[in-house]
Amino acid sequence: MADIIHFTPRHELTAKENLEKFMLLCRGKISVFGSDLDWDSDYWPAARVAFGNLDQKGPRLNPDNVMKPPFKDFAKAYFRYQQGFNPTKSKSEMRALKCLERALSMNGSPPDVQNLNAGILDLAATLARENFSPGMAYHAGRELARLAAFVCERRLVASNLDWKSPNKRPIDTVRTGKKAKEQREKKLPVQDALDALADIFSRNPTADRDVFTTSVSAMLLAAPSRISEVLALPVDCEVWETKRNGEQAYGWRFMPGKGGDPMIKWIPDVMVSIAQEAINRVKVMSQEARKLAAWLEQHHEKFYRHPNCPDVEEETPLSAKQVAEALGIPVKDMRYARSEIRRFGLPDQDGQNTLATLNQWVHKRLPNDFPWFDKERKIRFSEALFCMQAKQLRTDMPSCPWMVWKPTNNVFNNDLGPRETSPGYIQSTIFDRHGHNFNRSNPLKVTSHQFRHLLNTIAQRGGLSQTEIARWSGRADMKQNRAYDHMSEFELVAMLREHDSALSLSQPLEDIAAQIAEVIPMTRQEFNTLTMPTAHVTEYGFCIHDFVMSPCQRFRDCLNCSEQVCIKGDKRLDRIRKRYKQVKELRDKAEAEIAAGTAGADRWHEVHSMTEERLKQMVEILEDPSIPDGAIVRLRNEHEFSPLRRALEAKSNAGNASGGQQQLVDELRGLMGIGNG
Repeated sequence: MADIIHFTPRHELTAKENLEKFMLLCRGKISVFGSDLDWDSDYWPAARVAFGNLDQKGPRLNPDNVMKPPFKDFAKAYFRYQQGFNPTKSKSEMRALKCLERALSMNGSPPDVQNLNAGILDLAATLARENFSPGMAYHAGRELARLAAFVCERRLVASNLDWKSPNKRPIDTVRTGKKAKEQREKKLPVQDALDALADIFSRNPTADRDVFTTSVSAMLLAAPSRISEVLALPVDCEVWETKRNGEQAYGWRFMPGKGGDPMIKWIPDVMVSIAQEAINRVKVMSQEARKLAAWLEQHHEKFYRHPNCPDVEEETPLSAKQVAEALGIPVKDMRYARSEIRRFGLPDQDGQNTLATLNQWVHKRLPNDFPWFDKERKIRFSEALFCMQAKQLRTDMPSCPWMVWKPTNNVFNNDLGPRETSPGYIQSTIFDRHGHNFNRSNPLKVTSHQFRHLLNTIAQRGGLSQTEIARWSGRADMKQNRAYDHMSEFELVAMLREHDSALSLSQPLEDIAAQIAEVIPMTRQEFNTLTMPTAHVTEYGFCIHDFVMSPCQRFRDCLNCSEQVCIKGDKRLDRIRKRYKQVKELRDKAEAEIAAGTAGADRWHEVHSMTEERLKQMVEILEDPSIPDGAIVRLRNEHEFSPLRRALEAKSNAGNASGGQQQLVDELRGLMGIGNG
């Protein structure tokens, strides 16, 4: 990992001078993405990032869509600096930087981060919502807030920004209805695809492509893992430990992604034999590639002697046929063989190549990070479980005996779902090769992440705790479990009833619904008896706001609310006395501020005076010995707004109610404390 260098601003410098020093530090002293990074290039291969604007959609950078200076240099510096502290995180800074560059450019002048303000950040957040999905817009907004805090803390801008993103996190946990069903089906693998993979795995396939796809699928079903974590496993990943009962526990040594700590993922007993078989098959398949990697790492002066390599000295001139054999090119058709040699950039005439020159040619074409298979996890090609020879998973040509190769996520996913590789040509999948898509209108398809969703959902169904699920999945934060829980509403209800007997039903739902329908709506007499239809505890007593009405109009102002009731003899009297004393002091301070001419103090004095008067009345009533303990005390407030009061007044003023209706209105007005005048 590259050395981490902190940038400390200098207080005697201006924001512009600090910004220049920050960009110089990121350009010349930070080694993230390599000390030989071409700063001036608008595409950084090591980071796989192109510094394009919002119009840049594809991976290949269009010169017309490059970010504009001077913002581009800041974007490069900020991105390199942030990635140095957390290289495992997704590169979500780029979405925020693209939106910010466009927002700064919309006034017609060159974009400059020195012009950053809250309005520009709001505009950037709006651009994120317009150009990205709700989830991506949320993450872009979060990164914009992070960037705003960073430039303020490091004194890179003159303004003081206290900005929060308006982009809300989308709701992604719908449980019920058609939308929830579609979401579950999208996130979870279909059973037919799982059965097909199990069938192919059970037949012990011999083709490397089939071994790879079925073995990785089995491994993903053994423990909830990301495909990148599985493909980065070392060859000695297997771990055995003795349990308390004397049995052997089997697991894999993992280095999780997304901030997780190194860990061992234990495999459930029912999957141990499958998991071991999958590991063994991959080991056998990749054994020759690891042997090649070790040779290339240790012997820079000699060509690797694979089984078909010509048995000659290093400096012996080779014929075109021997060159083809050394490079793994079929020699049945020498015309084709010579064309392949030329395609490699080598002379195709006899005597013009030796194993020594071929060895030099090979070493120039090794993977960029060789001998590292995964530099971040410190795993070499010679130690990697999935170290392979180039073209080893091709079904139309032999593997390359002189070059190592690292399979990626796409190599696995592309074999599990049909995709159009060229106009009119659909690449076959493992399901096609083994006949499982025959006569199917919708071809089988699976993605690597669906296995992870499935295992997490199974763990939820089995009652595993959220901490254990997060630990098993290699997550740093167990709140991330929510996105992987796809239990239906019926499963949740069944689980609740299983663990709480009070929720069990003694009769069918239809009968219960019929009983409820018989007693709704309430009669006038039943409504009149509901002096306190609902209640919840407050700091001073109880609130009797009816939840069938609008939400509370006086949130955190219970003392001035007519729906606040106190109980005579309640221990909360001491709290009310203390509050009365505090409000009197606040009212006196407000009077002093009015005398000093402070704007707005009169409104504070009015509120404090009203609260003081209500508290005084409350204390007098609660301290009155003539009132028995347990009495309910409720103060009227003639100025209190109430939807029910407003409706009753409108009904009474209309004057067109029938006799029975008018009687009901009068009774309700009495309950509400509304006079008839």
